Amino acid sequence: MRVGTTFFYVLFVVCSAAVLCYYLRSEKPARTSLKGMLSGAVTLLAVHFWGGGAGLYLPLNFFTTAVSLILGAPSVIIMALAEKFGLI
Repeated sequence: MRVGTTFFYVLFVVCSAAVLCYYLRSEKPARTSLKGMLSGAVTLLAVHFWGGGAGLYLPLNFFTTAVSLILGAPSVIIMALAEKFGLI
C-alpha cells in the first residue's frame, strides 16, 4: 500500500471523528449533519458530472459517496485534488 493512500485513510478516520464530535456538540445536531451531508452530496455530483472541464473527476462509488456524506464538501475537494495529483 502506498504511503499517500495510507495517509489518506488515516486522515479520513481522524476527520470523521472530528466531524462527528462537531455534529454532536452543535445546538441542532440533526439539522447540522443534514446540511453537511447535503453539501457533500451536491459537491460530489457537481465534480462527477461537470468537473471534467477542469480536469477533475471522481467516480460515484461507495467510498466517495460515504466520504462526501460524512465529511461534506471539503472532503470532495480534497479527494478530487488527491486524484488529480495521484495521491490516491
